[in-house]
Amino acid sequence: MIVIDSSAMVDALVDYPVKTDLMDLIAEQELHAPALLDFEVTSAIRGHLLGKKLNESQIDGVLGEFNSLRVRRYQMNGALRHLLDLRDNFTTYDAAYVVLAKALNAPLLTADVKMKTAQKFGVQVRIARNTDM
Repeated sequence: MIVIDSSAMVDALVDYPVKTDLMDLIAEQELHAPALLDFEVTSAIRGHLLGKKLNESQIDGVLGEFNSLRVRRYQMNGALRHLLDLRDNFTTYDAAYVVLAKALNAPLLTADVKMKTAQKFGVQVRIARNTDM
């Protein structure tokens, strides 16, 4: 079981230079994420389209790959106070991944090195594009 954040998911979907281990991990693990994952991934794909890192012909493939992954999504409305408790360290969006990982006692997979701060709160963090993976 692993909580995956949008940065790791997007890197995997758009073929950034990620380790093969990341793709294997995503394929093998039971994936969990806050429900906001869908919106963050779609927003990042939009940014890649506008920035010409993806083209129109790639959209269906990227979205199809994303939709084919089995990710259990969680509504976080019961944890809103916990999200705000982390306000000094994380955006509300990032805090959702941290709070979920803590609640599930699962590692957090991310491509965002700043998320290593979650270790201060007892969350194991795996950086997707780092040799620490």
